[in-house]
Amino acid sequence: MTQELKYTAKSPLSDLKNSFQNFLSAYTKKDKAKGEENVVSENRYSVLYTLKSQYHHIGCSSQAEAQSVLGLLMTDGNRIPVGIYDEKTDTFEWEIIGQYFHSQDSTIDQNSRLEEILTISRALRRRDSSWQPGYLQKPSFFA
Repeated sequence: MTQELKYTAKSPLSDLKNSFQNFLSAYTKKDKAKGEENVVSENRYSVLYTLKSQYHHIGCSSQAEAQSVLGLLMTDGNRIPVGIYDEKTDTFEWEIIGQYFHSQDSTIDQNSRLEEILTISRALRRRDSSWQPGYLQKPSFFA
């Protein structure tokens, strides 16, 4: 019987996400040892971005992790950051430039755009969580 090794390409985003997950799991274990319960919801947040005119997302466990990923996306020449979706509160936070332009529109346009991005966020999360509940898979194309 032979064992095959698969090469998985690492990206700065996946490295950042893994380091945050390791930090958070160590932090949670440390608190549990003290008898305290610090609940960190797996992939509560989704950082939305566009790549080649298609929406994608990256699941994050905490607001701080999501903010860091959003900041990293802002330096990426190919991906355009959109904002952060919070599944628990069903809210969306636009990235800073998008927030400025969003606030310049009429209330009707703001509500319409917000409802559109919430629908996209929910659809992306529903699609990826259908493979394995509680864990968002590697982003794929969204039609």
